[in-house]
Parts: sequence; C-alpha cells; structure tokens
Amino acid sequence: MRFLEELKNLDFFLLLIILCIQGFGLLAIYSATYDGGASSLFYKHLTYVILGWVIILILSYEKFENLLDVSLYIYLFNLLLLIAVLLYGKEIYGAKRWISLGFLNIQPSEFMKFSLILVTAYILPFIKGIKDRRLILIILLYAIPAMVTLKQPDLGTTVAYFFPLVYMLIARGVPLRYFVLAGFLFISFIPIAWNHLLKPYQKKRVLAVIDPFSDYYGSGYQLIQSKIAIGSGMLTGKGLLGGTQTHLLFLPEKHTDFIFAVIGEELGFVGTFILSTLFLILLLRLIHYHEMFCRLSEKIFVAGVFSLILFQFTVNTLMTMGLFPVVGIPLPFVSLGGSSMLSFSIMIGILQNIYKKYKNPYLNLDKEPLYE
Repeated sequence: MRFLEELKNLDFFLLLIILCIQGFGLLAIYSATYDGGASSLFYKHLTYVILGWVIILILSYEKFENLLDVSLYIYLFNLLLLIAVLLYGKEIYGAKRWISLGFLNIQPSEFMKFSLILVTAYILPFIKGIKDRRLILIILLYAIPAMVTLKQPDLGTTVAYFFPLVYMLIARGVPLRYFVLAGFLFISFIPIAWNHLLKPYQKKRVLAVIDPFSDYYGSGYQLIQSKIAIGSGMLTGKGLLGGTQTHLLFLPEKHTDFIFAVIGEELGFVGTFILSTLFLILLLRLIHYHEMFCRLSEKIFVAGVFSLILFQFTVNTLMTMGLFPVVGIPLPFVSLGGSSMLSFSIMIGILQNIYKKYKNPYLNLDKEPLYE
C-alpha cells in the first residue's frame, strides 16, 4: 500500500510526455529496422525502454542527498570504465566507444554525462567565488574524461560534457561577465583548434555543412541523404514503412543518430512538429522544476539535465536537417542506444524523487541561498 501511495506523488504529466516521445522512437526504430517483421534491434530497444522505466521507479525512492554523498564514487567508477574503453573497448567504424559484455555493449561516455552533472551538483554549491580552490577540482573533473573521450575519438560527446556546465554555473548564480570572458576566449581558441586539434575527417564534416555536394560520396553523403528523406516526407509523410530513403538503404545510421530523418520521411512535418512540441513541453516542465525546487544542489542538477536534453535535441535535429556537422549525438529517448536510454532514465528517476518532496505540502525543507 505504501508503494502505491508513493506512486501517487510522481509527476505523471512529465512521465506521460516521456512515454509519448519514446512511442515515436519505437515506431521509427520498428520501421527503420523492419525486415518482414519486428527486428531484434526493435526488441532490444523495447527492452531498454522497459528497463529504463524500472530504473525511474526505483530511483524515485532513493533520496537525492544519498546520491550526492556518493557522487564522487559514481564519477570515479565511470571514469575507470571510460579508461577501460581505450584498453579493451570494442572498435566500430574506427572508434572505440563501447565495452562488450557479451550480451550487450555499454557506452561509458553516456553515463559520464550523468556522472558529471551529479558530481557538479554536489561540489558547486560549496564554491564561493572564482578564487576558491575547489574550482580547480571542477576543472579537473571535466578535463580528464574530456581528454579520454577525445582519444576514442568522440568530439560530439566531449562537447556534450561541457554544455550542461554552463547552465549549472548560471543556476549557481555566477556573474554574466565571466561567461562573456569565456565566450571571447572560446572564439579566440577556434583557429588553434582548427589548425592543430581537429582531425582531417572532422574538418571535412564541418565544411560539408556549407557545401555537402563538394564531397558527395564522403563527408556530405549522410547530410544529403538525410535532407532528402526529411524533405520528401513533406506535410504528412509517406506512412510507416513507406520511406524510400529508409528502406532502400540510402539513409545511414537510420536507427541511431539519424532517427529524426526517418520520422520526417514517414510521418512528415506533422510528425516532426508533434515530436518537437513534446520535447518543448518536457523542457518547459523541467524549467518548472527549477522554479519549484528550493535547494541549490537540486536547482543545479535540474539545470544540468535540462541543458543536456536541450543540447542533444538541438544538435541531433539540426544535424539531420543539414545545419550542423555530423556528430555522434543520439536523440534522447528516441534513438536506439541502451546506454543513452538508461542514462537519461537515471536522471529522470532522480528528478522524480526530488519532485515528490515538494509535492507533499506537509514536508518542510530548509532553503539554501543562491550565490550572490
């Protein structure tokens, strides 16, 4: 009975939105991997969806404060997995990003995104200013996994580590002048990165956004096929299983990074508009969480989750429309990928535990002051 009582305090509105988003993913993956019937990849994705909901329910009962206390240990464990990828990882398309456990492959970099958000929510409230020595700890916590991930290589995920940090610093109350200064430093660093850090294939991907036809069968191929798929869907799409780009094998990575193109081709503008609206509602709900939560660590955590979902949705959709270079960024709750699905489910489960505390009107919580 207590279990049922606790369930009543969950945010069913947010959970329903996520379920609808996952529904789009299930339909698209069913079609993208169709081979005379539902494929093994479809059932694999369905299994991850179900397992994700189990994780959400379990973590909704685990106190956020307990997870904060062990956040550094969670981070260190994920860092060890990330390093293990370089030593024992499974190489796919020239990149080592996965560890094979026989029955499944895990991608530690996806779980590192969650680990960084959690450990930042734990440490950041203790930092009182730019001269605080603990700021060096934050820099190291991000720099080490970033360097390891770049070795895989995986530039997109490396950038995804740092994007939530900006929003979490804003939630911490860091003055705007520091972001302006960081922006100038980033702009001045671009020529150095282009000439000395980016690999030739990464430069080609950037240039392909400007003119994909300059390398039709190379770096521009994925962008061209994705744009054709989305454009040919027009208003209402070609119907489920009716996508020619999808089923005639023109569209690469159609069940993972380019799943949005499958939705655009088969469900048209209407389908992509509804999916985008669902993501917008999800993000607005997370903004409501930020206003609802009182403790600074909770505000920082929800800011990190919000910004990560926003970043991955924006980059993935722009990429499939040919407006952003091709990077390995999955569409949250939609793309096939167990590590991504489980990582986001972990974050949603933690948010549900925090939400339950504030939904109960009889629970008195001390408020922490924001950074001045």
